[in-house]
Amino acid sequence: MPAALQTCSRSCRKTGFLEKGRIFLFDSFYFFFAMGRRAKGQQGNGSAAVGDDEPGQRSIATIEGWEDGEYYQRAVTKLDRWELQSADRLTFHFNTTQVVLVQDPHSNHLGGYIWLTAIVFCTYLESVLASVNKKGGKGKKRHEWIHMDHGKRWVELGSGVGLIGIMLAKLGIENVIITDIADLVDIMERNVEANGLRVRSLSGRRKNDAEQDHSVVVEPLLWNDAEAIAHIQSAGPIDYLLACDCIYSEASAVDLVLTMDALATESTSVICVSEVRNEAAQEKFMEEAKERFTVEELAPHAWQDKACSQTAFNETLKMYRMFKGKRGKRSRGTPTAAAAAVAKS
Repeated sequence: MPAALQTCSRSCRKTGFLEKGRIFLFDSFYFFFAMGRRAKGQQGNGSAAVGDDEPGQRSIATIEGWEDGEYYQRAVTKLDRWELQSADRLTFHFNTTQVVLVQDPHSNHLGGYIWLTAIVFCTYLESVLASVNKKGGKGKKRHEWIHMDHGKRWVELGSGVGLIGIMLAKLGIENVIITDIADLVDIMERNVEANGLRVRSLSGRRKNDAEQDHSVVVEPLLWNDAEAIAHIQSAGPIDYLLACDCIYSEASAVDLVLTMDALATESTSVICVSEVRNEAAQEKFMEEAKERFTVEELAPHAWQDKACSQTAFNETLKMYRMFKGKRGKRSRGTPTAAAAAVAKS
């Protein structure tokens, strides 16, 4: 659903304008908007609309849902936010694995449905692992930001429907923790189990199976909540702390950085991937982050070329690495050239 319509829909829910007639009018408006958009895609340049198979083009996902009261299932060959977010069920076809997700297209929460940056980042993670495997495990370079070592502990903030955490587990990472607000825990757990993985808990919220293999920890975590943070810390030191598409408002950017600061140690690599939508929120995030971390930005060609070779994505993406203390010969007071460039921006 287009951003303006999403905002309108959520605003109506939050302000109590949820009378049946108004919902019907809104949904009808969006339906005709979407139909017109698809029809437009089939005119002019002769290109197929999103969701229609194009000769020789690989399917990114198969989506299922309801339109105008009728069930549909179709392939998606391009990253289209509105197409993917309007589906009830998605099956992503990556090079080496598939991930199945359910979502709520009408969720009041931004994390209740898929966002494209998560898909792009999953293709990047897959390409990192493929590069290592292609070289017989000798492809790891000391300066690379992410090493897909199976024993590393990954914690994701703002996991939403759980795509990245599930992808990490399917790529062989044995210690994955995904987190989001309590209202999204159920859908994260359903998606973990839909992909043949066990759900585990740190807080005693549910009984854990004796078997720990092929599992993902799912925990509620409200940013900057001390008790929830303590549950995550109880798992032990974090190797990778990840936030994907979590920078969307100035207020939440502050809480995000405070949570990162509380969870990260000097051995933690904090990876933040974000589509730039709100410049003020990005600036606030960077301001807060630089007070607590050394911040580096990875040049777009160093990672997007790998990811977007499989999934074309034309929006502005940023990937940051943040860390505390010393890294090799670098210290917080002597940032690299990349970090210095970010500091000047």
